[in-house]
Amino acid sequence: MKHVVLAALCLIGTSALTPSHADVLRCKIDGYSEDVFITSAPDTNSSDGQYARIGISRGVGNRALAVTDRMGAVAFIELNADDTPIGLLTVQKDMRVVKSSHAIDPSGMVLAPSQNAGVCTRTR
Repeated sequence: MKHVVLAALCLIGTSALTPSHADVLRCKIDGYSEDVFITSAPDTNSSDGQYARIGISRGVGNRALAVTDRMGAVAFIELNADDTPIGLLTVQKDMRVVKSSHAIDPSGMVLAPSQNAGVCTRTR
């Protein structure tokens, strides 16, 4: 799994990433009052280092797995505390983002699906 995550993070937009550098995206998404931050691995604020983070500040928030599409978009699969996927943020090469969210109840039913669009910028 770690190799897949590191390989998937080889490209976000047009910026090459190296394992020693965490890329931080600040995203303004329709319907969200606060910015959403995506911090790529290695995460700078946690000891696990292999996961990206999605939250309302740099490097803090839910863990995420990253998958790079062959056309250059990067999908971040957001995980809750028990590793259940709860959302998907897809960042396109032009930095537009689509955030898809849902809840899963104990019986496995998907509840409250939603989708919002926005745009991301790189921060340092």
